[in-house]
Formats: sequence, C-alpha cells, structure tokens
Amino acid sequence: MTHVPVEQGILEGDQKYGVFRFCGVPYAAPPVGKLRWAAPRPPASWDGVRDAITFGNAAIQTAGTGVDLGGQPSEDCLYLNVWSSSIDPQARQPVMVWIHGGGFLSGAGSMLDYHGPSIAQHGVTYVSFNYRLGALGFLDHPQVGGNAAVQDWVAALTWVSRNIAAFGGDPGNVTVFGQSAGATAVRTLLATPSARGLFHRAIMQSAGFEQAAALPDMARQRLAEASGRLFEHLGSSDIEHLRQAPVEQIRQASFLFSGAVPSPGQVHTPANLVWCPTEDGQVVGADLSCWPADIPVLFGHTEDEARYFITPKGPYGAPPGTVDPAQLYTPATLARMAAAFGQQQADPIVASLAGSPYEKLAELFTTAIWAEPALASYRRFTELSRTTYAYRFERVSPGNRRTGKLAFHMSDIPYVFGHLTPAEDYDETDAQVSDTMTHAWTEFARTGVPSSPDGTPWPAATSTAPHLTLINDKTHSAPLTIGPVTQLINSLRAGTDHH
Repeated sequence: MTHVPVEQGILEGDQKYGVFRFCGVPYAAPPVGKLRWAAPRPPASWDGVRDAITFGNAAIQTAGTGVDLGGQPSEDCLYLNVWSSSIDPQARQPVMVWIHGGGFLSGAGSMLDYHGPSIAQHGVTYVSFNYRLGALGFLDHPQVGGNAAVQDWVAALTWVSRNIAAFGGDPGNVTVFGQSAGATAVRTLLATPSARGLFHRAIMQSAGFEQAAALPDMARQRLAEASGRLFEHLGSSDIEHLRQAPVEQIRQASFLFSGAVPSPGQVHTPANLVWCPTEDGQVVGADLSCWPADIPVLFGHTEDEARYFITPKGPYGAPPGTVDPAQLYTPATLARMAAAFGQQQADPIVASLAGSPYEKLAELFTTAIWAEPALASYRRFTELSRTTYAYRFERVSPGNRRTGKLAFHMSDIPYVFGHLTPAEDYDETDAQVSDTMTHAWTEFARTGVPSSPDGTPWPAATSTAPHLTLINDKTHSAPLTIGPVTQLINSLRAGTDHH
C-alpha cells in the first residue's frame, strides 16, 4: 500500500504494473440536502488514513448506461481518481484530466474505459472524475442560477491545482481532455472565467465544435423551458421544496424533459439534448471570449460518428427496441433529416449522398453534427489566431468492420486509453494506432505539440495551407478537403452568425 498526503488528510492507494492508483478521492463536499444545486464546497478533512482503493459513487444517471460505472449511482458523487507512474513531488509530470461523456446524462470517470494505467505509463499523472448529471447538474433556477456541473469541473481542477504535486504532477502543466459531452465541457471551460489558470492545454474529441449550421442556438431557451416544466412537474419552483424532493423524483423528471427520447417521426441527435452547459454571464461567459491565447487545442472527430446513434438499441442506453431500424432507415426519414439539417439545400444534399437509406442517413447525420461544425471550428480557431491541431480518426478495427459500425462515435477511446478489448476485435495494426494516439495525446500534454512516435510533429491548423492529421492504418497529414455534403451544409452559414 502507498500513502500520499493531500490537503484534507492522508490517502492510501495501491500500485500495479508500475503505476500508483488512488480512487474515490473527494474533491468537494457531497452536493446533497442544502447543497443540491449549490456551488461545490471544499471537501471535509479526515483523521488518520483514508482508503483510496475503491472507486467513489457515480453520479445519478438520468439515462441508463447498461455498463459498469465503477461505483454506485448517488447524489454524493464528487469523487476523482488518480493514476501516476511517480509520486515524487519533484517529478513534475504533465497532468491530464479527463472529463467523461454520456450526453451530460450518464457515465462516470470510474468506468473501465477511462482507467488510466496506459496513459500513466507514458510519464503522465492522469485524473478522472465524476460530476453532477442531468437536471442535478444543469437545472437553471431563478434563486440559485445554473451550471452546477460546470462548477464541479472547476472544483475538480482546483483540487488538482492544489494537490497534484503530491502525485508527481505539475500543477503548471494541466491538460483537460474529453470526448462527446466531455469535449463540450472542455470547450465550455475555455469560456469559464473561474477556470483561468487551472489548465494549460485542451483536447476535444468528437464535440466542442460550432453550433450545427442549420440550427438556431436555442440552448438557453430550451434549458429555461425544461427547468420550468420540471418545477411544474414537481409541484413547486421553491428551492427548499426542490431540495427536499426524493432524488428518484428528480431523476425521473430529469429524463422526462431531457430531450433524449425522440418524438414520433424524429431522429435523435445530440442537438436535441437539454441538460447542457449554457452561457449565463455568471459561471460561463461569452463563448470563447476568455480563451487564453497561450492554451493550444487538439480537436477532431471520427469518420462515422453517427453510426453509434442510429443503432437498433437507440442512444444513451435507451431500452432495446426503442428505435426500430425498419422504420428509421427509410427515404422519408432521410428527407426529414435533410430538411432539418439542410433547409433550402435539402434536395442537393440528398442527391449528393450514396448508398442505402441507412448509409445516407449516417453520412448526413455525421456531416451535420460533427464534420461541418468541426470545419467551422477549424476556420474560427485560425481566425482567432489560436494554436490548434485538427485530426480525423478513420481507423476501422476488424470488430467494427464486422458489425458495420466502422469508425463510430467513441471508437477512438480504446486507442487513446490503450484498452483494445476484446482481443478478437483488434489486430496488430490497431495496437500500432493505439501507440500512436496515446503518444500524440501525452506529447501534446507534455509540450503543447502532438507528434507521432517517430517524432514527427502534427501540423498546426492554418488558414493559408489548411491541413489535418488522418489517423488510419497509418497516421499522416493531408490537406483539408471538403466533401460536397459538407460544402452544401457549410453554405448555410453564409451571412449568419452561429458563434
């Protein structure tokens, strides 16, 4: 067993494969009772030695995940985990802090997919953490405000800043990284004044891009409406009444008004979700207005993102049978999706798509929600003269080829974390791709420049000679090319401010 002192007391962790691990460490007081929807308070101190071998509680799950969270769901959920190859306070290793995805409705930093021994073995101190989800994390209340989960992220980073040196980490070199909702969290932190100085590099995987071209930015309005409907559903908007409501009532209402279940005849997309961070002028400032110029960003997406969302089991752990593929993948569905995301360009967009209705739908969905917004971000980031690096993940493992999911949303995570399981789904090429990605991510954390294992730096995004890094069987840079569907959707941005 290994002991490490932090501000609150002494932690007892363990060591395996040359990596020290400390789990279930409180970074804030439990957000329960009078602290429900309150800004996180500092964690309490303890006497003696605290067991840090077992993961802490996960957050209340607004939508079921069907996976092992690593801890039991509870309102008392503000815990973090540390993996490090050194606990020498003089080691000054780069620190990487992971923000999990799950649509801000589900997930936990303690899930097996996010365990950090492989990353730690690259000479990094790695941290994952839980935060409040659904209405518990994002309810907008006239008395107490909103964005409680954003304040959780800042609290976790504050704890890291104050304590991570004891785990061999350098508090002056912290990278925040996340995927999907976690990437949106990273983007939000760039616009959160209270996070200034708490992190120094950022990685956004499969989210954190511009608003979809054809969709008006109604996040604040949707959140306000859903919050009002939740108050009505629970019989009061009085904060004391709401803080006394059973948490299961809150969870059910959170799901009811989450936007996670599509209306009849609609296709679910992440753009439907309600419980999300929003600019409020208090916690979250004007979008990117306070992104420090010295914070480089690595960002990108997978080639076939949407195939995760249009599988028969449905999104966000919806029960089997929620989505009927025979009803979903039809020309009528495609036409509705094209009208929603293509507006006046709907007909030429449909004419530019190839394959079955399912394949066309997958390409349109991927382009509208990820590829085109990432292109818009590429252009905006270079206009801001920020140091950014863009990539596209295209590798399809044997297992994902077999299922037809291809390079779907989340398929990049096992490569970054070095968790290529089950073994029959991956081959030696996948192992090499994983080595490349873990190296690039950790080198970006170390130096601010991603590079391949042979030392080749990835190209920075520029407006004069736009390039990105393609991660396939081999990793290489290539000029930024724009396909016809992306071009048609991007044309909808002309003359409209979607920042």
